[in-house]
Amino acid sequence: MRIAALDIGTSSTRALLFEGARHTGEHAAVEYALISEEPGAAELDPAQVFDAVLECIARLRQGGAIDAVALSSAMHSLLAADAGGAPLTRALTWADSRAGEAAQALKQSDEAEAIYNATGVPLHPMSPLSKLRWLREARPAVFAQANRFVSLLEFVCHRLFGTWQVDHGVASSSGLYSLGARDWDAAALDAAGITAARLSKLVVPGTVLRGLNAEGVARTGLAADTPFVLCGSDGCLANLGAGALANASAAQMRRAVLTIGTSGAFRMTVDRPSTDAQMRSFCYTLAEHQFVIGGATNGGGMPLRWLRDNFPQLRGGLEGEDPYTALAQIAAQATPGAGGLLFHPYLAGERAPLWNADARGSFIGLNFRHGPPQLVRAVMEGILFNLAMILDVLEEIGGACNEILAGGGFARSPFWLQMAADLFGRPLIVADNPETTAQGAALMALTALGGAADLAAAVALLTPATRRIEPGPETHAVYAALQASYSAIPATLAPVYAELSRFQREHP
Repeated sequence: MRIAALDIGTSSTRALLFEGARHTGEHAAVEYALISEEPGAAELDPAQVFDAVLECIARLRQGGAIDAVALSSAMHSLLAADAGGAPLTRALTWADSRAGEAAQALKQSDEAEAIYNATGVPLHPMSPLSKLRWLREARPAVFAQANRFVSLLEFVCHRLFGTWQVDHGVASSSGLYSLGARDWDAAALDAAGITAARLSKLVVPGTVLRGLNAEGVARTGLAADTPFVLCGSDGCLANLGAGALANASAAQMRRAVLTIGTSGAFRMTVDRPSTDAQMRSFCYTLAEHQFVIGGATNGGGMPLRWLRDNFPQLRGGLEGEDPYTALAQIAAQATPGAGGLLFHPYLAGERAPLWNADARGSFIGLNFRHGPPQLVRAVMEGILFNLAMILDVLEEIGGACNEILAGGGFARSPFWLQMAADLFGRPLIVADNPETTAQGAALMALTALGGAADLAAAVALLTPATRRIEPGPETHAVYAALQASYSAIPATLAPVYAELSRFQREHP
């Protein structure tokens, strides 16, 4: 069975072709730009994303027949649509921080703890719940006119199939869904100021859509009866693609899954909903009796993309290289610890570990001896130091892990992988296919279409990861000496973050 697995992300849509559970090596990607026309805005044009989805499928179709399409997407997107399905807004992404005040007000309310415990979603501007509260106050005419509030994946599916459906996995990242009841949460809906009638119909992950419309057929080359499978959200599917299921072997239960793409996250898979008394972690649905706990950071690959796009002079004489490879080569010229230069990657506020939309990026410790190698290395290390703070929280909740499964775009970089093993002080197991979200989507679709008896059987089809990266004890000691200082800085700077955030809103 040839499956085109799509990952509809924040900076691009990527599609990989699978023969059953095996990636064939064929892939396609279409990038698009985040739109930020006012402070805090981080939006996508839904039409551009829709076009990217069709273009990716069409490119894979040129290489041969496609038997099924597996659909997955980034979490937390929200757009308003009219009664005909036309968008009334752009899609607000997880990186959009304009709902900061709305989220903070909800976080301080009497209902905050109950809503978090029911939904598993921290009260933060990333959440569609917070975005709805912001839309209601800042765009009241649009809020009133909207017939539905949906994610980008729901919008794409409606354009192709004329139906409003959302799987439990995508719904569980909205802040509007009850993990226990497996339905829209009444208290969260009330906090958002909407009813369930303005949301899509809930369906289980693995639901199959058929009846591709004429536009979809013409632009992709697929037959109208090609099955499209609703597989879930990117982070949860990354755990599935890495083979990390609950009730698996004891060794797997001691593993955390690390992914770094546009954003980054540490996650573990558990067999029941699990939240944190301090509301520092998330809990989302993967499948029945499969839940993913963890923390996601805004500062994944985005700070490196910021360096790439805004400071090409940093690449010096490496202009002919891939920009990310060139940045890694520059960083390798600096010693571990970047000469005592620390970077906090809060260019878009922060989710875990701070859950502070006002947080701002910073270099701390800069002196005259620091040049491009130290600056670039500090950015790469800062992303990992921040993730180490998340891992500490996750281990408090889910137990200690002794291995880390690595996936996402960063897993293509041997230099960054070794840096991660050294900094975390644990072995990294690198997935055979680093695109673990697409791999997970392919496994979900394979199961839904009868190619595997269940998800455990689908995971058993994966090629065992053979690449293991051991940490260097001396280098880990260098990083361990810096971690406490790194972790203490955000709390110290919290009042400064708030003041700078206010200033930036008033003086864009």
